[in-house]
Amino acid sequence: MAQKKISMKYRRGVSQIIGSLIVLALVASVGSVILFQGLNQINAFNYDLTFHDREHSEALREDILFEHVKFDPNSNALSIYLANIGSIDSNIATLTVVKIDTQELLLAWSDVDAIDGAIPIEDHTVIITNVTLPGLNKWNQTNYNNTKDDNYKISITTSRGNFFDTVATPYDT
Repeated sequence: MAQKKISMKYRRGVSQIIGSLIVLALVASVGSVILFQGLNQINAFNYDLTFHDREHSEALREDILFEHVKFDPNSNALSIYLANIGSIDSNIATLTVVKIDTQELLLAWSDVDAIDGAIPIEDHTVIITNVTLPGLNKWNQTNYNNTKDDNYKISITTSRGNFFDTVATPYDT
């Protein structure tokens, strides 16, 4: 039995320092793999956000002003004079006209041609369109031009999804 104690006393093994170094190397290698994967995911997320923020900030820089609305009394033509007062080019995508008091939809999401709807920065354009007017199909009829209370809400939508609107009346004094 005494010999067994002696062999245990002189037994060779891995010292605590070497063991700690091996564990540290394992943890560092696995940790670095996890760290680099996480950094790659963060970079991919930031890359996606730059595209989202750019489109969002461009939409915020868009501003359209209704300069004038002209109702041709002898036809169903409607001329809308628009000015781009924003800091980015705008493209008008759709146009809607609603008679306010009756909620009659005279022009429903009509697509605007790319040539007519493009408005460069600090420039203006005229959009001429025909609306659907029951009866004589003219603005100069009693249903559509008889009092100052005949107001029409004209709304435009840009290609970036912004909405701009105004209220106009064809009443002549």
